[in-house]
Amino acid sequence: MLKNKKQFLVIGLGNFGASLSKTLYERGADVMAVDKNYDIINAFEPFCSQAVCLDATEEQQLNKIGPAGFDEAFVCITDIKASIFICLSLLQAGVKRVTSKAADEKHKLVLQKLGVHRVIIPEQEIGHKLALNVIRPNMIEVLSLSENFTLVEIKTPEKWQGKTVIELDLRRNERVYVLAVKRGEDIMTEGLRDIRLETDDLLLVYGTKRQTDRLADKATKNVVDENS
Repeated sequence: MLKNKKQFLVIGLGNFGASLSKTLYERGADVMAVDKNYDIINAFEPFCSQAVCLDATEEQQLNKIGPAGFDEAFVCITDIKASIFICLSLLQAGVKRVTSKAADEKHKLVLQKLGVHRVIIPEQEIGHKLALNVIRPNMIEVLSLSENFTLVEIKTPEKWQGKTVIELDLRRNERVYVLAVKRGEDIMTEGLRDIRLETDDLLLVYGTKRQTDRLADKATKNVVDENS
């Protein structure tokens, strides 16, 4: 593995773990994928930096791969008892950040009590994002930074097209901050105030949940209340 790249450890190559590993690897990260099923590991070798067959519930085997050397470890297995043991082993080994999949709220609570840095229930997150996308189709993606603040990706509504970011003055009118404009494969962060928005541009916007929700509602309706 190359030292100048982010290094991730993914344990468990079910649908969730496999998708996570492939995406990280395709985005240029170094990924060590671990599963106890040899056939799965053998088939997965083209989609990661290194594929290792071992039983991560065996602490001695887990420690052999040097988990503390990774920037983050992901535990993506469905067995509750096994995931708890693996997370504990990773934390005791000194892994900088541990993220784990949970089967339900009780499982999530136990992992949080252990000190796991982030615990997700994939079905809940998918349902949440799907609901938001149905309600606000112009709001492409939401990333919660805390209980109060979010990053929102909003597709440019018709009312905004042809205007510059400074003309919209979203900071004053909506109390949100435009951090970047994505146009095709280009992400523009310099000279934002003078960028004239086009039909398929995406705006990366930062603000409180209340402010970004309000803005997303207006974007969905293709309306900007310029007197706000």
